[in-house]
Amino acid sequence: MESTQTLNISNLIILGSFGMLTLVSFIIIFIVQYQKRMLAHKSTLQKNETEFQKQLLDASVEVAELERQKIAGNIHDDVGLSINVVKLNLSKIKNNLKDTSLVNELLETDLKLLEDIHTTLRGISHELMPPSLSLLGLLKGLKEMCRQISSSGKINVDLITGEFELKLEKKRELQLYRLIKELINNILKHANAKLISITCTLENGNLITFIEHDGIGISDEEVMALINSQKGIGLKSIKSRVQLTNSKLNYLYSPPEKAKIIIITPVL
Repeated sequence: MESTQTLNISNLIILGSFGMLTLVSFIIIFIVQYQKRMLAHKSTLQKNETEFQKQLLDASVEVAELERQKIAGNIHDDVGLSINVVKLNLSKIKNNLKDTSLVNELLETDLKLLEDIHTTLRGISHELMPPSLSLLGLLKGLKEMCRQISSSGKINVDLITGEFELKLEKKRELQLYRLIKELINNILKHANAKLISITCTLENGNLITFIEHDGIGISDEEVMALINSQKGIGLKSIKSRVQLTNSKLNYLYSPPEKAKIIIITPVL
């Protein structure tokens, strides 16, 4: 009887030990698998972060190249031609110093050309860094942009903002300003709109920029089709700026409703 009880206790100890070993093994396997999953997840995050940084770098280079091409084009077309005319006039003046009437006429022409060159270069400088933006911030910069466009009398652009303080890095602020400006320029060129409304609000740490107009709109699908067809160079630039500002952008258009564009930009 005693040997039977001893045998039962031994069996219980063996079974208990086996159960403990099984449990410990299960815990070890679980920990190892969990660590593997965590390492794989971390690796994926790092890969995604690297890819995202690469996309931002590519976008930055692309936008910078487009801006350089635009500036070079403006200088070549507007400034270069005027400078060549000034040089020709000065050369003619040098060869005709005794012809007072001709000299005065050419000097008047050159003074006008130099004034035009100054205005063009000033415009290029303001395009690179609008004074209102650098001094007053994004919202005041947008307000000045809307005022300038509306002053033409051909289209009215309204800006509606809530009472909030917006803090963004200057580089990001500039890219967001240029993003909104490019969207407005696209509307002016292609939408045949008469009224544009820009509304800026701050919600849950995001700047929501809502652009609405009464012209011909475009959808997200149409935008992607144009970008993929290599026809939408302006749209490609806009996409690059969206990436640079870490924003999200959606085009909404379903006639007869007004066309809408929504930009969501994290500000925290």
